Amino acid sequence: MYSCIRIFELFISFRLMSIQEQHREHRRRTLRGPLLIFGTVMTIIYLSLGVLLLAKRDFFADIPIEFRNIFAVLLLVYGLYRGWRVYWDYYRN
Repeated sequence: MYSCIRIFELFISFRLMSIQEQHREHRRRTLRGPLLIFGTVMTIIYLSLGVLLLAKRDFFADIPIEFRNIFAVLLLVYGLYRGWRVYWDYYRN
């Protein structure tokens, strides 16, 4: 009995969802795949550029070493953050 009432409530709440909310939900589902790919690629780019700046001293050799190291650490931290966000948004379910 409870499940029939709950199903009816869900049906009514879905029917009462505005067209704008339905469009927003549809757009979110449609963009899920490309945004997942873009987020993953950008995470890899940030992490690899940070590691490259720390590991290879001749990569961007005209920039002072202190600034390169600071920028590399920032890229690594931001890459980890982006990776965590991609995981949280797409793989937690």
